[in-house]
Formats: sequence, structure tokens, C-alpha cells
Amino acid sequence: MEHLLAFIDAQDTGMCFSGKGWKTEAETLAGFGVHQRLESTKVQDAPSFCEAHADFIFCHITYDVKNQLEALTSRNEDHVGFPVFDFFVPQIVVNVQPDEVHLLYRAEAHSPTAVRALFESIRTFQLRSKNESKQGLAFHRMDEERYHSDLRTLKQHIQRGNIYQGNYCQEFHWEKVVLDPARFYQYGFDRMPNPFSVFYRTGEHALMSFSPESFLRFEGSTVTSQPMKGTSPRHADPIVDEGNRKALETSEKDRRENVMIVDLVRNDLSHFAIPGSVQVPELYTIETYPKVHQMHSTVTAQIRPKIHPIHVLLKAFPMGSMTGAPKISAMQILDRLEHSRRGIYSGSVGFFTPEGNGHFNVVIRSLVYNASTGYLSCHAGGGITDLSDPHEEYEESLVKARPIFDLVDAHFAKNSSELPLADEAAAP
Repeated sequence: MEHLLAFIDAQDTGMCFSGKGWKTEAETLAGFGVHQRLESTKVQDAPSFCEAHADFIFCHITYDVKNQLEALTSRNEDHVGFPVFDFFVPQIVVNVQPDEVHLLYRAEAHSPTAVRALFESIRTFQLRSKNESKQGLAFHRMDEERYHSDLRTLKQHIQRGNIYQGNYCQEFHWEKVVLDPARFYQYGFDRMPNPFSVFYRTGEHALMSFSPESFLRFEGSTVTSQPMKGTSPRHADPIVDEGNRKALETSEKDRRENVMIVDLVRNDLSHFAIPGSVQVPELYTIETYPKVHQMHSTVTAQIRPKIHPIHVLLKAFPMGSMTGAPKISAMQILDRLEHSRRGIYSGSVGFFTPEGNGHFNVVIRSLVYNASTGYLSCHAGGGITDLSDPHEEYEESLVKARPIFDLVDAHFAKNSSELPLADEAAAP
């Protein structure tokens, strides 16, 4: 995968889906180049684009697409500048299987000789030699005292009945970073091979996502969502680790948080579902990952005939696990409390197949990089209910962000020079 990642990173546009969660026949599915692209600035034009192309369509939608889907705004500064959304048909699709690699291409645009040359170029492509560097540790966008203050305000909204739950997020960032995104993604995925990971290059921006969460999966007429709410840290001691897992499994706060989002997802899917087909086959399931235990549930529905999945995707977006409930009120309140724009964080990256199936993740446990400014960013958040303790929520957000911090520190210690900061008081 190393050569494929390096090749994609050298393109203007490309995606590589890694991890065992993606429902494809491939170990790795990738695509690069643009054969057709939705040129509109309105996400409402995406359905006509998707319905017109019985092909692989790769896409991303940022959290800020909410402002086009609902009467909402984003007042916070956008520090990364990730494009709001993109839908494109790749020029080349690469399907990596255990014993062979398939390249899907258009005969009218590529001769067999050209494709063989392209395959050889990918097979031998080398990671670019780059003197990577960063300055010190991650900066918080706010301190813990401000975090506690914001959560107290959020809980007041809950106690007044304005919302039942809100997913509050904070940003951590590094500045003046020189990074090889493909090299970092390979390094990170080797150590944290989460099931819905994706590497994405678009212009000067790169996304390195090690997501454990599936947003929507489309298989035939069935749509499946697996909202993830509830997190507990792993521990090297097996007894302590099992205690952490059991505590999460029985946590009243986390169960309450989880079931609220399950109800929200059920409502989201019902808009295009056959009446009576929305089901919850799993509730409060605990999954264990390299760094954390997570609670998730599963919601399924049967989509009505002749409905393209893109309609379901946009109706359910943003995912309830990253907003709270009710959605609109929660997003309005969160925008007033949070301190930076989420951008691609809390958004989704995924694909549709020529057969009309598809799969989309939730962009969490991720890094976003702007090569033109040297800005490297990650977010972490958590669902807040009336049972939430601000100090515990702050610690949980660090539990989620810590694996990313560790990856960044270890990668730069191994592959680059790290420049000291004069003042690291704001670092976690």
C-alpha cells in the first residue's frame, strides 16, 4: 500500500480506503484523477450528479454542508480551508486484493499499453524525500477552564429543555508543519488500523483519518447506520482493561447518550424507508480498538424503491452522533460555544459503486493538513447529557485525541527534526 499511497499523494485528487470495515471486495479501494466532477457549489445538486453516473463516485462532505441543508450558519474561523464538498468520478480505480491488483479504467481514454505503464509507475513509486518538521506539542484552541465553562452553559440548555444532548468538540493544532501525508498515514495505519480509515488528497489539503465509525452503508435496498457514543481507554493491564470495558458497558450516562442518538438515526432513516422497516438489531454493543473501547448500536432500514442512496445520505447528514438531539437546536447552540469551525471533522468521506451500493465513514480520530500554510489540525469531542461531569468529559476528549498526539510525536521523532517551542504551557 505504501507505493499506492505515495502515488495518490502526488496527484491533485485521490482517495484510498483502508481498514476491514469498508464493505468492498478489496483489501484496499482507491481512486485518483477526475473523469467527471460535480461543479456546482450547491450540495443539493449532488443527487442529479449521482443519478446520472452509474460509476464509482468518490466524495466528501464537510460538517459545514449543514448550512446548505438547513437554515444554519458557521460563525467560527476556518483555520484549515478544506473544500466544503466534492463529488467526482475517478479516472482510475484501483482494487487491491490479497493476491492481485485490478485497475478499472475507460478504454476510450486509456490504451492497454498506457494502463500497464501506469500500473508499473504505481508499483515502483517512491515516497518523496522530505525533511519533515514541526514545532513542539499540540496547541489547545482553549484551556480546560473555558472548556468547563462551555459545558456548564451547554448543560443549562439541556436542563431548560432546549436540547437533550449536544456533541461538543474542541480543536488541537500544530503550526509551521512540514509533513509528508502519505508517509504519515502509512505509519499511523500500521499502528492504528481502524476499520474506516481513509487517506484523501485534494489540492493542498490532505486528510489522514483513522476512523472507527461507520456513518451509512448501502447494500441493495438496505441502509445500515452504526452510531458510536461512549468511550473508555484501553489499559496495558488486562484486568484493568476489562474493568474499563465493563464500566463502559454498564454506564448509565453512556447508555442514555447512545440511545438518544439511536432514536435520532431511526427518525433520519425513516424519511426514505419503507414504513415499518426501521429496526435496531444491536444496542449498546462494545467494540475494542487498539487504543479505546467504544459503545455503538446498529440501525437498519429498507429504502423505498427508486430512491438513490444520496437522498438518504443528505437527509441524515450531519450524523447525529456528532451533533446531538434535536439536531437543529444542538447545532445552533454548539456553533455559539465551540471555538473553531469543524470543517471536514464531523463530516464524511465515502463512495458509491456502479451498482448503487456505497459506504461512508464519520471523520473522527483524524488529522487534516494544509500544505500551503503548514497548519495541522485534529479535533476531539464528546456527547454531553444532564449526567455529564465537565472534568470527566474533558478527560474523555483527551483519551480520544491522545492516540493522534502519540502518532504525531512518534512519527516526527522517527522521521524528522522537531523544533522546540519557547512556551509550551498550552500543550496537553
